[in-house]
Amino acid sequence: MDLLLEFLLVCSLLTADLSAVSRRNAMLLIPLAVAIAAVVVIVALQTWSDPSSESAAAWELPRRFFGLVLPDRLSVTARGTWLAFGSVLLLSLAFTRAVILASDAGAARSLLRILAWAGCLYALYGILAELIAPDMVLFRQKEAYLGFATGTFVNRNTAATFWGSCALLFLVPLLRTMHRQEGGPPEQPDWRSRLEQILSAPVALGAGFAICTIALAMTGSRAGLLLSVGTFVLAIILYLVPLELGRSRKWLVLGGSAAAGLVLLQLVGGLVAGRIVEHGLIDPQRLAAYQASLGIIADHRLLGVGLGNFEAVFPAIRPATLGSLGIWDRAHSTPLEIAVELGIPAFAVIALACLWYLYHLFTGSLRRKRDRYIPVIGASVAVLGVAHSCIDFSLQIPGYGVFFAAIVGCSLAQSLPSQMRTERGKSVQVELKSN
Repeated sequence: MDLLLEFLLVCSLLTADLSAVSRRNAMLLIPLAVAIAAVVVIVALQTWSDPSSESAAAWELPRRFFGLVLPDRLSVTARGTWLAFGSVLLLSLAFTRAVILASDAGAARSLLRILAWAGCLYALYGILAELIAPDMVLFRQKEAYLGFATGTFVNRNTAATFWGSCALLFLVPLLRTMHRQEGGPPEQPDWRSRLEQILSAPVALGAGFAICTIALAMTGSRAGLLLSVGTFVLAIILYLVPLELGRSRKWLVLGGSAAAGLVLLQLVGGLVAGRIVEHGLIDPQRLAAYQASLGIIADHRLLGVGLGNFEAVFPAIRPATLGSLGIWDRAHSTPLEIAVELGIPAFAVIALACLWYLYHLFTGSLRRKRDRYIPVIGASVAVLGVAHSCIDFSLQIPGYGVFFAAIVGCSLAQSLPSQMRTERGKSVQVELKSN
């Protein structure tokens, strides 16, 4: 399935209309390209070995000058690294296509609307599936998280992050419709315009937000619900603070947003509250796994153990406190797993690229005038996805990772001021007139 998605995304990129892409939009992809190049170099080094030749001598430099004990091949598996690189490529292609597509403001609005309502349908399915067939995931027997909604996902935490992101796709446009009155309908609206008006109406947006939030609460995910509600508050603050409300009203907005978050937790957080009372907020098993992962990083800090090799390496150093139950095929922390598999330098490159994108999303959320709700959505979803991936692996699941990359890429393309994004279009028009 991942290979099919990659093929479709490549075909879409090859046939993409680049007329709306300005130089500034294209520059947004530079950090991504640098991060991918760093991963490719590290993976090539990790798999570089040929015992029948003298290539192993390439490791004499780090052995001699850094005092590292390195085998002739760094990767624990021979081909697992390049197979794991497919997931990196998939998310990168989705992100790139979203940036190119959303360089046009109308396309960006349409893309976010489609993603929102597709997520709402998934949420509606998840609610109905839990009520009608709670022991099934699509057409397969449900083996884990019985009694909790997971929709089409196996893991409830990933489902919670997905539906929290979907709820944000409805919440921010709802704030926008409540803040300003939209213009009247066109004189002769076609069916597409009528459909857009219906789907963008406050009642429809409120219903979509409610459905996604109910599905989110039914997952029983502690981190998923708490982080989602936190990003709901963040989205409200990001949208309302730049408005000319006056200092006293801004403080009222901040307090009201926090109060609204607490009320929402009280309304939909029953399952989660029960789990917090029973198990607490902190999982001691994850803490033990994190400590073990830090030990791996200390031993392989420069080049890691090989992309996608955490599952092969962890059993050898698995702490006794984890017991014999459970399969730890992931670190349950994407940043830690990146550092384990790729080493600290590559992790630093990826982290800097992510911080650079977050900076642009937040500045766009606070400084843009028209369509400012788009970067607000991107900043909120980015915080939710990244924060949850620090304590779980939601971004490593393609079903959410591609969705996340599309939202963030779309919002990032609209985080720039309009004059920067229309630079390419103006130059094209000048060329056409001169010809």
